[in-house]
Amino acid sequence: MDAQIQRAGGAAGSLTMAATTRAGTARARARPPRVRLEHVIMGGAIGALIVLVVLPLAFLLLGSLRGEEGLSLEHFAEVLSGRLYLSALQNSLILGAWTALFSLLIGLTLAFAVSRTDVPGKGLIRLTATLSYLSPPFLTAIAFVYLFSPNAGLINVFLRDVAGAPWLAFNIFSMPGLVLVTVLHTFPFVFLLAASALQSVDAAYEEAAQILGASKLRTTVSITMPLVAPAVLSGTLLAFVNAIALFGSQAIIGLPGRVVTLPTRIYALFDYPPEYGLASALSLVFVVITVAALYLQRAFLARRSYVTLAGKGARPQLMRLGPSRFVLLGLAALVFLISIVAPYSTLVAVSLSKSWGLDFWKNLTLANYKFILLEYNVTQRAILNSLLLATVAATIAVLLGAVIGWIDLRTRLPGRRLLDYAALIPLGLPGIVVAVALIQFWLAMPLALYGTLAILLLAYVGRYIPLSVRSANASLRQIDPSLEESAQILGASWTATMREITLPLIRPGLFAGWLLVFVPVIQELSASILLFSSSSITLAVAVFNLYETGYTESVAALAMVNMAIIGVAIWLAYKVGGGGIAAGGREGATG
Repeated sequence: MDAQIQRAGGAAGSLTMAATTRAGTARARARPPRVRLEHVIMGGAIGALIVLVVLPLAFLLLGSLRGEEGLSLEHFAEVLSGRLYLSALQNSLILGAWTALFSLLIGLTLAFAVSRTDVPGKGLIRLTATLSYLSPPFLTAIAFVYLFSPNAGLINVFLRDVAGAPWLAFNIFSMPGLVLVTVLHTFPFVFLLAASALQSVDAAYEEAAQILGASKLRTTVSITMPLVAPAVLSGTLLAFVNAIALFGSQAIIGLPGRVVTLPTRIYALFDYPPEYGLASALSLVFVVITVAALYLQRAFLARRSYVTLAGKGARPQLMRLGPSRFVLLGLAALVFLISIVAPYSTLVAVSLSKSWGLDFWKNLTLANYKFILLEYNVTQRAILNSLLLATVAATIAVLLGAVIGWIDLRTRLPGRRLLDYAALIPLGLPGIVVAVALIQFWLAMPLALYGTLAILLLAYVGRYIPLSVRSANASLRQIDPSLEESAQILGASWTATMREITLPLIRPGLFAGWLLVFVPVIQELSASILLFSSSSITLAVAVFNLYETGYTESVAALAMVNMAIIGVAIWLAYKVGGGGIAAGGREGATG
């Protein structure tokens, strides 16, 4: 009897447990899935990328196809057949080709000198390349106008009126002048990539060639150069892309010499009445050229895998140049003089003079700095706007880059690779094209953002987010995912894991990405020139407008303030980010 009661009780218990289990399962099915914080953050990052990059480009394409009677290719037909547009396209291609060639000659020569020879002054060469890359091209253009403008340039005036040699004068308002100023900004692309590749080549290849009787010159030509060719060519293509995209130097030097290029032609299309359709079509032609060049660059860069160090790689022996090493040092010193000393000393001298001319040193003053910093409210507003925009844009871009990089490397979200590619699209977009795309998009929206700080912020974050994504991606790849997994196994939430584990470990890379965004935003002109208003004017636009209105000395003072802000930002980033920021910056820049 007792056994029957126990069996009945056991059966009842089993039925109760089964019923409880079924009820629990039903409640679990009925309960909606809980939305966690990481889902909200990831969704926000994806949405932001769509708004910043994808939708403006879609509206840019739509705007180029929108005619008076619906969809049409009339804008493309005019852009590809009109004399004004074909001339601008031709000038841009000529500028890009000459700039790429001279960037190759200068950058490769200096890279080889630093990496493979016993030339003295290697620190000077590296400093030259770094400062040339960081110097805003439009400020360099303004400095060279003060030196080489046909009528008032200091050197031209000296050659004509003092030395009696007017035939030696150089007209900066010409294609050669534009190429000169542009090369000073683009040769570091070739230098940095070529120097990195030359230092990575396994010396065993070169030693084997020399054992077989090859001279050092033949070894260099037959072994070393083919191995670093992909890096060199990719740097040359980057120089080409950057050369054709610069607006400031092309407007300052090209327009007075009637050398109209694609960026300045697009800018002219926004004169009243604005030609949005033609500007969109011409922008897309611009995009095709830059994307094609970047595609070739990535194809060459992908071949760099066979130039890296082998397992037993040896450090290459330096080539002893003898007395000729001083010739190479002289070349490096000449590049330093032209790219750094000449423009900066000129801007400093002009900023301290009451009236720029041969006797400028007789009337030195600080009144120009007092004017732009304390008296002229436009420059005061421009400085504050640029500092605010650069700080906020760099912070947002770094946070978005960290989330996008985390999605790419730490999740299995469908389409995550597409998200990463979308974040890289702005690499192929010149600033003025980004501005046209944003104008087309936001003019179609009910929100009135045109001319506000908000649209400038969107332009900056959208344009420079690839730099922050690459920096975060490179940093996350160096962290073993098991560290984050261990924290979550011990009960840490996703937020706590990111705050306590991931973000502290990738801090140097994040600061590098922040710096890589902050510096170009402070000196950004190409997009800002189409998007600003009197209340949202930026530092670069204020410099450009002062130059256009003839405030020679004030322009120079504001230019030096611009460079001082960049220098302080770099110093602070290094102090806060620690020693690892340099490595993180290199990864972000080349990633």
